[in-house]
Amino acid sequence: MATAKANHLPALALAVIRPALVEAKLLTDKHARDVVYVVTLADELRSIEDKIVAMEEALHLVSQPEDAPALGRACRTPQDGPDAHWIREKSSELSQRLRRIEQSAESE
Repeated sequence: MATAKANHLPALALAVIRPALVEAKLLTDKHARDVVYVVTLADELRSIEDKIVAMEEALHLVSQPEDAPALGRACRTPQDGPDAHWIREKSSELSQRLRRIEQSAESE
């Protein structure tokens, strides 16, 4: 089952995950003032993170030690709730992890 999922990673990344991450990175100040939009985008990023975690597990990828401190900081949601800065950081973090997954899937 994990092998079947791993074979479909590039298609999933291109069709679903990548556009959402790009949208999050391009969050404008105007959209950042829209609370509903920010909360919806933050929920989408959390959902994407769950998918990425599942893909990492399926491919047996482990976080690299030098990435751990940066990932730990980026993963924390601010106490006041997600804001534009957190959304941009989270989308960058998830893009890096997705890139690593895609590279791993290509090499197999």
